[in-house]
Amino acid sequence: MPAPAIDAVDLTKRFGRTAAVDAADLRVEAGELVALLGPSGSGKTTLLRLLAGFEVPDAGRVAIGGRPVAGEGVWCEPDRRRIGMVFQDGALFPHLTVADNLAFGRPRQGRAGECLELVGLAARASAYPHELSGGERQRIALARALAADPAVVLLDEPFTALDEALRVELREEVALILRAAGASALLVTHSQQEALSLADVVVVMREGRVVQVGPPEQVYGAPADRWVAEFLGDADVVEGHAVDGTAETELGRFAAPGLRGAVEIVLRPERVALGPEGRNVDGVPGRVVRRSYFGHDQLVQVELASGTRLRARTEGSLPWRPGDAVRVRVTGPVVVLAGGEVPEPAAESA
Repeated sequence: MPAPAIDAVDLTKRFGRTAAVDAADLRVEAGELVALLGPSGSGKTTLLRLLAGFEVPDAGRVAIGGRPVAGEGVWCEPDRRRIGMVFQDGALFPHLTVADNLAFGRPRQGRAGECLELVGLAARASAYPHELSGGERQRIALARALAADPAVVLLDEPFTALDEALRVELREEVALILRAAGASALLVTHSQQEALSLADVVVVMREGRVVQVGPPEQVYGAPADRWVAEFLGDADVVEGHAVDGTAETELGRFAAPGLRGAVEIVLRPERVALGPEGRNVDGVPGRVVRRSYFGHDQLVQVELASGTRLRARTEGSLPWRPGDAVRVRVTGPVVVLAGGEVPEPAAESA
């Protein structure tokens, strides 16, 4: 098997008394696209800088493509790490043409042209950066990063400066380009949507620590704790009490294997179903409080008799209005949390 593109172990970086990165592990396998996700101040940019060699770790070690580059008496300068960088603004040289920007890293013969073809901009080789659109500049920046045949490409929030429509279009293009090139890549982002939609693996950071690692479906569907659940999209929490592997809540019973005492049931809006009030309709009574309509779907907030409020994501064609009496039930798997434990998602019990 090929060596990991990135293998970072126990990385720590302090600024004064603050641990910007605190004993973080991160691994990117060859050919893998990994998203490093976290809110502002979580340490993700500092971790990226440690990997790139722009910061010196206080502890821990880094290997790139199987070669140690930092830690345990080893230090390799950034330009010798076989890393390609793509920054927020592209960071192209304004006085050089597109072709000269790619040639700056001294790629092998013909490689620059290959990379321009790969990003679909071979016809713009003689253009200057100011003559390119924002999306074109970022694709050229990616082509320049790939031209040097790096062991890994590091992308530092590369879509932040673009408008929403272009951001969605470009991030899908970039993911396709990276996969077509067979590149290994680490994408730093604060956008949950970007991380979940693009990456093979999502690494979630909080306060300098890596708090969860896994495929997008896993980190979304089985969050490590309540903070991760609420950070990774819409989530509501219902309190419950578990006895003998079953959690009792105001919404009914849920399987809670191995848990006892107070528990939290994490509910995504797509797991909350609404029906009209009536004797033969399953669920507990509630009342619609608010409705946000998006055309193809809608987000409906309901209040239960206890005062608990939940969100339900339903088809846009269903005519729910504030004040409507409804029946509320849970469909599909939920996550039951207690004391930091995360069992597998549990189906609703009868």
